[in-house]
Amino acid sequence: MESPSSSPAPSSPAPSSSALSPPVPVWHVWESGQGPNVVILHGVFGSGDNWLTLARQLEHRYRVFLPDQRNHGKSFHSDDFGYDLLAEDLRQWMDRMGLDKIHLVGHSMGGKAAMRFAALYPKRLFSLTVVDIAPKAYALDHHAKMLAAMQNLDLSACQSRGDLDAALRDDIPELSTRMFVLKNIERDEQGRFRWRIALGPLSLSLSSIGSALPTHPPLDLPALLVRGEKSNYVTDDDWQAFHERFPHAEFHTVLGAGHWVHADAPDVLLPILVQFLDQHSAQSLDQHSA
Repeated sequence: MESPSSSPAPSSPAPSSSALSPPVPVWHVWESGQGPNVVILHGVFGSGDNWLTLARQLEHRYRVFLPDQRNHGKSFHSDDFGYDLLAEDLRQWMDRMGLDKIHLVGHSMGGKAAMRFAALYPKRLFSLTVVDIAPKAYALDHHAKMLAAMQNLDLSACQSRGDLDAALRDDIPELSTRMFVLKNIERDEQGRFRWRIALGPLSLSLSSIGSALPTHPPLDLPALLVRGEKSNYVTDDDWQAFHERFPHAEFHTVLGAGHWVHADAPDVLLPILVQFLDQHSAQSLDQHSA
């Protein structure tokens, strides 16, 4: 089974904040496969389909969901942003879908959202996997420059994707980063280029995206932290801090990979992830039948 779906969500607020936004209008989710439920949360400026290649490798044994988080992909735009809100978006969608517990995977911004969800709703998870991010604060100067380049791009002056690429080349010289950014441009009904992501709200949200997560007591939850060898996002000290929050955590370094571990080394990441998910899917089934 495969179905991209747009799932409205109920309006009950998260218990962690009194300033959460109104009901989620639309959360776009790609879904495929059968088996235990796995939800993968993408990073900033990304979308669910960034994980499509890996999801295709999981769908024969898992029911995989790739949501576009707020202000990204085909999901709704909002001036409100925060990790409590991202966690609440997920909780509301799970309730609407009738999903009591899931395996949760998150990369970068999605990893922080996943950690926050685990802190707020630990009983809704079979396991937590975090890819190349720590709960600490990050300076997002590079992301601010990328965002400025996107905001300064004159879409109306571009007739083709080649034009878009050429227009971004000076501000974003790295080809892989430029291709990542260009995935956020689509054509409207009249054939004109437009941005899928919400540039204005994201520019106002960068400090929140880079902020540290609140501390919380250690959680009795199976957890996995994966980092890229060539990435500087997760240090040895960060691993220790993660382990203090998730004392049952495992730790893997993927050789040759940078921050985008799933794109740089999918053949290495996949068996690490499958072994972890299989182990804790089996344990959950044993507990359910006990």
